[in-house]
Amino acid sequence: MTEVGSFAAIAEEEPFPGVRRRGFDADGATVTEYRFEPGATFPQHRHAQEQITMVSAGRLTMTIEGEASELGPGEWSVVGPEVEHGITAGDEGARFVAVVVPRRGARDEYEVG
Repeated sequence: MTEVGSFAAIAEEEPFPGVRRRGFDADGATVTEYRFEPGATFPQHRHAQEQITMVSAGRLTMTIEGEASELGPGEWSVVGPEVEHGITAGDEGARFVAVVVPRRGARDEYEVG
């Protein structure tokens, strides 16, 4: 698979208040750009795939199995499959890219809890 594109060309959705995302699927991964308004939260959840989160702007708190870590531009985290995690943006909001491996299927859901 060879493809070139732009996040700006992908329709944006708002899964939770103040959380906007755009994403695409490659053969082996799902890649999603997130933009969080200040204080916005993606609640604690889990899914079958590993998630790599790379912060490009702002600050966020990544809570993984109850342990909170603050991340800023250039910092990243890796969360294993079925590990509970959630994200809350700092006072200036946050922008980051999440890579989920293997790719999420159309029917794959995350368990919010």
